[in-house]
Amino acid sequence: MPAVVATPPEPIVSLAQAKRHLRVEHGDDDVYIADLVEVATGWLDGPDGWLGRCLGEQVLETAFPADLDPTLRRYPCPPFLGIVSEIPDVITRTVTVRYRAGYPSTGTGADRKTTVPAPIRHAILLMVGHLYSNREAVSALPAKPEELPFGVSALLSPLRVFG
Repeated sequence: MPAVVATPPEPIVSLAQAKRHLRVEHGDDDVYIADLVEVATGWLDGPDGWLGRCLGEQVLETAFPADLDPTLRRYPCPPFLGIVSEIPDVITRTVTVRYRAGYPSTGTGADRKTTVPAPIRHAILLMVGHLYSNREAVSALPAKPEELPFGVSALLSPLRVFG
């Protein structure tokens, strides 16, 4: 069974950080910018994300054969932080496991600091900047569609998990 998100993570990049990156001082676009941060993060994060790893700390759920030695389990979406619960199913002969994954945060509230690597945080900001500046699917200039900026791929390629 592929992993599914049971408890989503907190935002990796704050609205204030995104606005600072965009050099936006007014509050008119706050909701839009927050949505862009969510879109950029969602594109990278979790079981369905481009990176194949969890960014913010979250709880995932997956199932393993009941007879599989627990030391041989490969948990999708690193980094693995620990098991939350295991629920055996005698009918399907599986064990459903909820586990924590992602880069842990330190502190709470305003003092909360993320341990997500800087290249990932910066790639999210680059994507937000690209989406904020290019609100159409295809830009008019130049006369050809443009891919996401090279900087995003360069920052993220070493961190991508396959299979």
